Amino acid sequence: MATYTGTGPGSCTVLPGAGRGPGTFGILATRTGSAQGFWRAANDALARYELYRGMDAPADLDGSPWETFASLPHDSAALAASHVYHFVTRLRNAYNLVSRNITETVIGVDAGGLQVAVAPSAPIDLTLTPDAGGTVRARASYHYNPDGSNQATRFLIYLWLNGTGPDLAVVVMGKADGVAKLNWLSPAFEHGATIQVLIKVRRIDAGPVNVDSTNVTVLTATASTAGPAAPAGHAVFGEYSQE
Repeated sequence: MATYTGTGPGSCTVLPGAGRGPGTFGILATRTGSAQGFWRAANDALARYELYRGMDAPADLDGSPWETFASLPHDSAALAASHVYHFVTRLRNAYNLVSRNITETVIGVDAGGLQVAVAPSAPIDLTLTPDAGGTVRARASYHYNPDGSNQATRFLIYLWLNGTGPDLAVVVMGKADGVAKLNWLSPAFEHGATIQVLIKVRRIDAGPVNVDSTNVTVLTATASTAGPAAPAGHAVFGEYSQE
């Protein structure tokens, strides 16, 4: 029983009994080839952390890093006073590929060289509308990604009733796709009561804590217990037959 196996490009393998009849040989053809392209070779000297810094502006992630270092933790050079700094730390590997994270850490430095709290950005899309049974409904949106590590985690609802107050309600944020949304329904008030609401956001979990947004816009609505108005008239539509 004989078998011949080729070893070069375009070679073939001869197998006994693989033909169409007794005593014949079949030929099993094989192919070899090559793939051409660009290949990355690992270079351990390229692996490093890269710290990007923006001073009173977002960090330029398309430019050169402000500092590079081999390991964490890392102490940076001193920061000049009276500025707000935006930092992003990225990792470059031995194949010269860099991470694509964009979340910033924002640090404020006062005139005395001390770190100051950076307030989260203000909520937007603020509305206050009367709801059923003498309640009012407050709505707002908070885009948290631009605040980086300084992002808020709570909504604050300050409420005045007929000029008296405020009472404070605190709502834990539900975050999804870069936006936290507030949809808050108040307790019931008497018909015609004047309700005023100030909606802020607060950071309580990281950095200098209990830091609120600085917005001051107050919304006003009038509570109503009236039901829908009765119709002014009526009509009857139908068919009848007479024999």
